[in-house]
Amino acid sequence: MLSRGEAAKRAVIVMHYQNDIVDANGLYNHAGVYAQVEKNNTMETVKNMLEEARAAGIQVIYINNIFSKGYPELGQNNLPICEASRETNSFVEGSWGVENPEIIKPHEEDIIITNTNTSAFSYTTLDQVLRAKGIDKLYLAGVATNFVVDSTARYGSELGYHIYIIEDCCESFTDEMHEFAIDKILPKFAVITNSKEMKAEY
Repeated sequence: MLSRGEAAKRAVIVMHYQNDIVDANGLYNHAGVYAQVEKNNTMETVKNMLEEARAAGIQVIYINNIFSKGYPELGQNNLPICEASRETNSFVEGSWGVENPEIIKPHEEDIIITNTNTSAFSYTTLDQVLRAKGIDKLYLAGVATNFVVDSTARYGSELGYHIYIIEDCCESFTDEMHEFAIDKILPKFAVITNSKEMKAEY
C-alpha cells in the first residue's frame, strides 16, 4: 500500500480526453479514436483508474488541447496534425468540444493545463507544476497513444521523470497504431503498465 509520501510524488496525466475526440458528436471524431474508445469501453476504464488514483492520494492532471478563436497559435510551419484542428474547426476555446466528457469530468482538486501541441510539456506549465509539487513519477493516459502519449513520454523522460504508460487507458486511431507504439516505441522511454497493475500497488 502506498504511503502518503509515496503518493504525493506521483501524478496521473490525462491527455486530450475531450469531447471533440472521444464523443460521437465531436468535430475530430473522424480520426478513429472515438471508434476505438467505444469498442474497448476505454472511458469506463479511465473513470475507474482515476477514482482509484484519487483515493490513493495521487494528483490528477488534465492536459486539454485548446486553441484561441482564429487559431493564432498556428502559424505557417505547424505539424499537419495540429493544422487539422483548424481545418475541422475543433478544439476552440469555450466550445463544448474542448470539455472533458462527463464520465471523467475533473474534480475540484485536479489540475487542468492547456496545450496546443502533441506534447503535454511543450509550451505549458506542466514541468513547473510537477517540480513545485515534488512529483517525479508520471502515469500517462491519453489519446492518441502514438501522438500526445508518445511525445509526452519522450519529453518527460528527457527531463528526468519516471514515466509509466497506462496501456488500457490509451487509444489511437487504429489497433495497429496503438499496438506498434506500445510494443515497439514507448518501452524505450517508459514502463508499460495497466490500470489493474496500478491498483495492485495501492
